[in-house]
Amino acid sequence: MRKSLSPLFVCLITVITAGAQTTTNGRITGAIKDVSERPVDAATVSLLKAKDSSLVKISLSDKKGGFEFEKIADGKYLVSITAAGLSKAYGHSFELSSVNNTIDLGTFEMTKQIAEIGNVSVTAKRPLIENKIDRTVVNVESSITNAGNSALDVLEKSPGITVDNNGVVSLKGKQGVIILIDGKQTYLGGNDLVNYLRSLTAAQLDQIEIMSQPPAKYDASGNSGLINIKTKKGTQTGYNGSITLSGIFANYIKSPNSINMNYRKGKVNLFGQYSYTYWEGFNNINIERYFGRVSEKEFQSLFDQNSFLHFRSNTHSFRAGMDYFANKRTTLGFALNGTFNKFSSKGETSSDFLNKDYDLISYNKAFPTNEGPWKNLGLNLNFKTTLDKTGKELSADVDVVYYKNDNTQNSDNYNYNPDGTLVTPVDPILNPNPYLLRGHLPGEINIYTARMDYTQPLKEGAKFDAGWKAGYVKNDNDARYSYYLNGLPEKDTFRSNHFIYEENVNAAYINFSKQFKKWGIQTGLRMENTNVKGNQLAKKNQQFDTSYLQLFPTIYLSYAANKANNFTLSYSRRIDRPNYQDMNPFQFFLDQYTYRQGNPYLKPQTSHNVELSYNYKGQLTISANYTRTTDIINDVLKQNDSTRVTFQTKENVAERTNIGLSINYNKPLTKWWTIGAFANIFNNHFEGFVNNLDLKADIATYMINMNHQFKFNKGWGAEVSGFYRSKILASGLIIGEPMGVISFGGSKQILKGKGSIRLNLNDPFWLQYFRGYTKFGNIDTRITSRWDNRRYTVTFTWRFSKGQNQPQARRRAGSAQDEQNRIGQGGQQ
Repeated sequence: MRKSLSPLFVCLITVITAGAQTTTNGRITGAIKDVSERPVDAATVSLLKAKDSSLVKISLSDKKGGFEFEKIADGKYLVSITAAGLSKAYGHSFELSSVNNTIDLGTFEMTKQIAEIGNVSVTAKRPLIENKIDRTVVNVESSITNAGNSALDVLEKSPGITVDNNGVVSLKGKQGVIILIDGKQTYLGGNDLVNYLRSLTAAQLDQIEIMSQPPAKYDASGNSGLINIKTKKGTQTGYNGSITLSGIFANYIKSPNSINMNYRKGKVNLFGQYSYTYWEGFNNINIERYFGRVSEKEFQSLFDQNSFLHFRSNTHSFRAGMDYFANKRTTLGFALNGTFNKFSSKGETSSDFLNKDYDLISYNKAFPTNEGPWKNLGLNLNFKTTLDKTGKELSADVDVVYYKNDNTQNSDNYNYNPDGTLVTPVDPILNPNPYLLRGHLPGEINIYTARMDYTQPLKEGAKFDAGWKAGYVKNDNDARYSYYLNGLPEKDTFRSNHFIYEENVNAAYINFSKQFKKWGIQTGLRMENTNVKGNQLAKKNQQFDTSYLQLFPTIYLSYAANKANNFTLSYSRRIDRPNYQDMNPFQFFLDQYTYRQGNPYLKPQTSHNVELSYNYKGQLTISANYTRTTDIINDVLKQNDSTRVTFQTKENVAERTNIGLSINYNKPLTKWWTIGAFANIFNNHFEGFVNNLDLKADIATYMINMNHQFKFNKGWGAEVSGFYRSKILASGLIIGEPMGVISFGGSKQILKGKGSIRLNLNDPFWLQYFRGYTKFGNIDTRITSRWDNRRYTVTFTWRFSKGQNQPQARRRAGSAQDEQNRIGQGGQQ
């Protein structure tokens, strides 16, 4: 108990001691505007000691450009001001005293930031974490230990996010998260999603936006909310870009590399990205399955399985496009992206069958392989125009997305007697020995979506939004299995199948927001009509045709007690449709006795979400949340005690209630030390019906993320980061044991600020691995999984540019915001 509580104790002590300050009644005010006399909102104002420029407090300017510091001790100070796209501003030193304890600094004027001075690029240092009223923002490049990592690694380090051993992403303890790339869904899942996120290097990423309560404008999918990964895009006239080269040294070598380019001149902005990632690793899995368990020490037989899977992938990905600024109000654009991946894995599995006295009855040797190319192409056409001087906007997007894989799956199984001779099969026709299974599993997904959005500012700061979206998806998967009998191939009619799934979703939404002095309200309603068809061509009478209409309301109520203290109460109803891979009825083998199978009859799960949050000066956010989810989609294990075969599938089995409390704290403690801390405690309660048995399960879990950044002279920097998660109820049946990690990083600016070298030691003590168990009905299983997580990374980045900063080029969200993420989640590390 002492060991498991220490991380939470350290986190709380750090937050408490960091926030302790001695104050008096000094008050400092001021205002900020740009050269066009417009107020600068959300500028960072730092109050510094005049003596050594050490940081005292930070404030953010409001919508009118005003800022304020209260309860400041007597002394001499000065202020510095930073804002995106504007040059840094400093004020003259001044003194607070008992005689003069209120000072108005007047109005500061900020000019546009020049991108290059004497061939040295100037970039504003952003905080790692930004807490906003409706989302948490992670600035990826601000973390040294992100160097050389993939998007999947960066997600795992982000506040409130966990990634399990199968690559499933959860937010604040809740599964069902939708992942967007630049506002567009990936339409991927399973190994495909994991490999895609791994192919995206941290050098390609700009920000990660975490939204637990997205507004009505976004698709209603995602019970836990949305994670939007924003990639980099240039803002300068002329050309600019960067090249990143990384080498990762672990049990197996890995190398993610990327190049980013942007060129802007006149009315045209061209952008492009290319990355190549070589990734090689392993999974070492141990599974113990007990049959006929009577007590902790009594059972009938034991299945002890050890698997080692070695995999490698070569991934090429690109993104290119153009924005054309037809006039000051209208912009047209297109973006083309693609990923080409060649993946292969080979494994060796050894399984011992033991009796109750641990005597060997027989053993199995299996050699599974899985390989094949996978590719994705996507095209986005977009349009945006400002209709008049009042700010009315109209935008439209059309997306066409195509995925194709051509996987080959083999599994060679040999069953032996204790003396090493082959076991004589009971049924040599249906279950021969050796059992040599061959599978060819081609699949295609075609996605077509379109959307239109309208925004109209109203009087007194109110705003009205409306829009619609239509999407069509066709998923075609053909599984062709065969096995060898007497040296000749025979079609496996039991496992072979051809599944076609079609889906059409039509949606419309309205949204209204307004500020009433200290109070703010935003409310919206989204309507979605869903039409789905499924057909298993190889199975007679195995088809379905369903349509349904649902409403999804959202509401936000905010109260600003003063500039430092803000409260927000929000409610939303959301839906999580099953991933395409989870609906695919095909079987994917680890060996003859262990496999995974999809369920084409899965229904969507729906949730009601309530969240109350408090924000203090943008530094501290405290949130309490309640979520009730019905028809929860859960992992289920099914076991045949006589054949000793166990397989995993998905079912709508339960109702889940999630209650949680989270604390997010980020602050520069000194001029050279910045701290970020996130703590989350939550309870997942499941109640339902699984394998003809009643299910009731719940457990309280806490999770901590810590990040300490250190900035030294002459371009040196360092970072220490890590997380810890206690025991968790990962699903209604699977309990994960505690898990944590700690990483170290260092950096040095070189080439006159144009380049950097970063060293990252990820999990050097190899603390992170998965341990879990399931005890329910006749299922009694323990799982341990390790992967190639202890990694040492060296990353070199070179930035080049010629030109001046311009307003941020558009980053189109596209219309494919729900479909692209639903090909399942899961994979190897």
